[in-house]
Amino acid sequence: METAPIRPRLTLALALALATFGAVGCAGGEAETPGYNTFGNTTSTTTGGFEEDTADEAESSTEESTESTEESTVDDSSDGGGCGDGLISGPEFCDGANLGGQTCTSLGFAGGMLGCEPDCLSFDTSGCFNDNCGNGFVEGIEICDGADLNGQNCVSQGFDGGVLACNENCDGYDTSACTLETCGNGDIDGAEVCDGANLNGADCISQGFTGGSLGCLPNCDGYDTVNCENETCGDNVIDEGEACDSFNLNGENCATQGYGRGTLQCLDNCSGFSIAECNDGNCCAPKETSGCQVSFVENCVCAMDGFCCSDAWDQLCVDIALESCAAQC
Repeated sequence: METAPIRPRLTLALALALATFGAVGCAGGEAETPGYNTFGNTTSTTTGGFEEDTADEAESSTEESTESTEESTVDDSSDGGGCGDGLISGPEFCDGANLGGQTCTSLGFAGGMLGCEPDCLSFDTSGCFNDNCGNGFVEGIEICDGADLNGQNCVSQGFDGGVLACNENCDGYDTSACTLETCGNGDIDGAEVCDGANLNGADCISQGFTGGSLGCLPNCDGYDTVNCENETCGDNVIDEGEACDSFNLNGENCATQGYGRGTLQCLDNCSGFSIAECNDGNCCAPKETSGCQVSFVENCVCAMDGFCCSDAWDQLCVDIALESCAAQC
């Protein structure tokens, strides 16, 4: 009896088993297939769904990181201060009292008080000044300068008219040429100190003298003390209220009054000095050496002709001193 071959059955059974395994594997949809060797090749498969999830997570992480960085940046800038905190930062030149070590002098001025502008972007130099009194421009702490009266006149100073001038050191106005129409009416009006015989209760004693007759100046802006007296004046001892007494000049001389040489004298009432006998000494005569004794005359002349202070004080220097620099010779 012949036995039927069994290999076809085994082959069919194996085929069915493999088919069943494949069907189970596909039933779950896309799935990761473990890596294993198939005919010598290594295979690792990642499904599309996993890649999409990973990309979404990466994008979400990046967005969160960016938002966190932006929030951190905003917070940092809001906490970083600014103009008014006393710290110089960013484009600031200064901040409040913090001037970064700068002063009026470091910015080219002669002196003064430097400040900071409210926006911290520049310095406030309105309190700085230059030692330029005499250049005709009001600068720094100057009240006026030469003909530049800073818009002021006799009327703005309380007078009715006249010609206002500037003091030589630029620190105030000279009102000696200002006039009051009311001056002379016997009433003290406006800026008047006195008016004629109306001395507003003042006398020689109230002005520091021991007696005499007090008067009023012609423009009513001050007292005339020429006729006031001191009982002690003439005893060669300087008493209270006396600038000098006879030959006792209290150490003063023509040089201390701004002149080169001459004889200083005491006024008869001891209230001041007479410079009638003072002059500008060697500023008034040519010489082989440079410069002269009176500093303001020397400075004036040498500003016009440097030769006078570098080589010799010749006749041209003398002429400049007399004609342009108010030398008293």
